[in-house]
Amino acid sequence: MSKSFLFKKKPIKQIIEQEYKRLYDENVKNLTDYTFPTDDTQAKEYFLAIKTLLEQLYMKPIPNKIARNARYLSQMIKSMQRQLRKANIAVGQTDKSKLFFFIDAQEYEEKIKNYMNKTNAYQEITNGICPLADNLHLVILLLDHLLERKDITKEQHKKMYPNIKKLELAHIYFNLKVDKPDISVRPIVASINAPARLLSSFLDQLLTPIYNYVTKDITFINGIDVVRKLKEYQQQGYLNSTTLFIVFDVTDLYTMIPRDGAIAALTRFCEKNATHGKIGTLKISTVIQLACVVLDTNSFAYKDKYYRQIKGGAMGSPFTMVLANIYMLEWEQKLIQHQNINHGIYGRYIDDVFMTSNLSKEEILKLLDETTQTDSNIKITTTISQTLDYLDVTIENNNGNLKTCIYHKSASEPYILPYSSDHPRHVHMNILNNALVRAARMCSTVEDFDMERLSTEMILLVNGYPPKFIQQYMKNFFMKYNAMNVWTELNTESYQQLHHELLYKPTRREQKIQLQPNDTTSKNPTNYEHKDQIFLHYTFENGPLINFKKEYRQIWEKYYVYPGSRLRNTRLILGTILNRTLQSLLIHKKPNREILTKMESTTQAAS
Repeated sequence: MSKSFLFKKKPIKQIIEQEYKRLYDENVKNLTDYTFPTDDTQAKEYFLAIKTLLEQLYMKPIPNKIARNARYLSQMIKSMQRQLRKANIAVGQTDKSKLFFFIDAQEYEEKIKNYMNKTNAYQEITNGICPLADNLHLVILLLDHLLERKDITKEQHKKMYPNIKKLELAHIYFNLKVDKPDISVRPIVASINAPARLLSSFLDQLLTPIYNYVTKDITFINGIDVVRKLKEYQQQGYLNSTTLFIVFDVTDLYTMIPRDGAIAALTRFCEKNATHGKIGTLKISTVIQLACVVLDTNSFAYKDKYYRQIKGGAMGSPFTMVLANIYMLEWEQKLIQHQNINHGIYGRYIDDVFMTSNLSKEEILKLLDETTQTDSNIKITTTISQTLDYLDVTIENNNGNLKTCIYHKSASEPYILPYSSDHPRHVHMNILNNALVRAARMCSTVEDFDMERLSTEMILLVNGYPPKFIQQYMKNFFMKYNAMNVWTELNTESYQQLHHELLYKPTRREQKIQLQPNDTTSKNPTNYEHKDQIFLHYTFENGPLINFKKEYRQIWEKYYVYPGSRLRNTRLILGTILNRTLQSLLIHKKPNREILTKMESTTQAAS
């Protein structure tokens, strides 16, 4: 018996069937990709062995200690849910973090109402008719029209066509921005099964690589990228004792850009960056038609009401970010040109901009004021100083010497994944390693790095990590980079070598962006000769299932990794799926499914 049974209260056979179905479907896809039959004797025996393994492990009794802990947690969570309902407390997720917030439900609703009134971006659909059917009709009508005119291919039509089986209207929820003085809200539109979702993803995949290529010199990927640019700025001799740093953020960017203005900016961007009049394989007019439908179907449910977004794009829709970025790119051109002429840094991360300048504060403010006057929709909040925080880095000009360290928001909490959580042990190891790598990249002095190391150690201890575990993996980190004397002696010279090595080592995200092709017409290879990895997923649990990964590999190797097999040199990667988290058990973002799936068009309602 698994802990899933204790928490989910599902019949154990149903849990086994769900696990088996996922593994069966993923295996069928992988074997088909490698041109192996999935219904011959070998495959049938292989699938039977998988099901037998699942039945054996799931039916084993759970050790008493784990069972008691699971029952205790289940009862505690139910008690929390009852108490929160009784006290009328709303629970949600803080913005840009995984921390919870607890707030009086009435006060929370007041903040949401104030945000909607301030932005004027949302319009209630007062007739009470769910816009799902009309949105679906608009999307299908356009896709069929474009296919008929041969403006898109059958493959593109299929890629953008809504999944009717999973179709539902988007819904909105609001995260609290606890780092802001007024504790405002950030709207997130969950549209994964909305009619235009696949169309939005298609446009994002089409335009984002082009935008990234065009703006690679003025876009910050992360705080590490900022530190690198500042190091280069200092080495070139532009940082002096009076240099000022400027940070400004654009207020409510996604909801403030005007629809027509955004479409006009997108048109100009496409015209400037088209190849033979096309973006990828699409005519510019086709791209614009698709973009208009994404914006025109920005509808969602909140509680028991329906709304339409009439300004900007939905935060949560893939296309919205690249559209907002393209709109901002036009607005910021004057600032970019000014910075280039005056050898200053200019970089943006979505709606947060960082600049350096050797002008006076008054001259900088005048420049920014002139820029904001060019577009009344763009409003900014500015900070100018020789010491300030940007993204996750604190930047200081110490009399012409650059100093950087990690910036921790005032609302941050010393919480990480507890050691006792039901996760594979390598996840806990990675938390420690990643924290040390990040500190070594961001901190310019060994003293600041050591403070981060000590802080990390304390947070690990608070979250139940054994001291022996912490010491072992800290030692592994310093040994890996040949920097033991940084740990034992705070050796400055060795630390600078470590800092330089890790600062300029590409992060995973940077590697992904570097590999992203600018040619959107290129296709990924699908033949098995080009593959060297197979991915499967299973639900990780402690107890009897702890050895599932090992035993599954034995079955895989028995049936498919034999001499001469095409899979002999292919790596099997077993990824883990986790059971429900506390977040999913306490936070309720989604309205009732009935509200999201009504298929009543306005035409039908009128008749």
